[in-house]
Amino acid sequence: MSSKINVIILAAGSDQAIPSDGFPVCLTEIDTIPLIQRIITSVNEIANSLLITCFTKNECHKYHLDNIVRILNEQCKVVKIPASTAGAACTALLCASDIDNEDELLIINGNELIDIRFDEVVSSFRKKDIDAGVVVFRSIHPRYSYVRKGSEGLIIEASEKRPISEYATTGFYWYKHGKDFVSSAKKMISKDARVNGNFYICPVFNEMILVNKRIDAYEINEEDYYPIKDIKQMQNLELKFGKKH
Repeated sequence: MSSKINVIILAAGSDQAIPSDGFPVCLTEIDTIPLIQRIITSVNEIANSLLITCFTKNECHKYHLDNIVRILNEQCKVVKIPASTAGAACTALLCASDIDNEDELLIINGNELIDIRFDEVVSSFRKKDIDAGVVVFRSIHPRYSYVRKGSEGLIIEASEKRPISEYATTGFYWYKHGKDFVSSAKKMISKDARVNGNFYICPVFNEMILVNKRIDAYEINEEDYYPIKDIKQMQNLELKFGKKH
């Protein structure tokens, strides 16, 4: 097992912007606590985690996001994206110099709240004979990415914005070795495997499957997953989370 785990929080790009109070989605206050704070608090519970956050250069400067995340995690590395990329996979690859290695890698979306113990999920993946893992919930809505399981219970296919099973993915992707994500993402891009013009994280699994990598899913209740893809979901999160806690 590697001695450390690199954790990337993706909080840059057009899919992270919802016109509400004028602030980025990652600063959405949930019961007075900003979303980015809740995510980083969960990451900090993972032993030997090294945090990397990705923000657009403009938002980082305008809202002092680099200051915010370093208050929450002093060792956090901030990657400032100069402009929009061709999707989340491309944004993550801007961190390649830090993750193209044997160390574990965890990629988390910055526009959603997953109300689970991150350290417990990572520990669960580590105990299995797998190369990667993803947190899933039950859905059939085409706004999400999906994975399909084979007879052994492992993932045999992944898709973006196209339901191929009832297993929708959250933005929680774990890799035993960061280099597997980097090489597979590059293969996906070289094949120009875009969805709606962008390269996403979930379809990277397809390249890993082609070389016989073992990928598993960790299922959670739908009630523990709070995506923020539009204003309605943001309002529902504030309402539901406030009642739950």
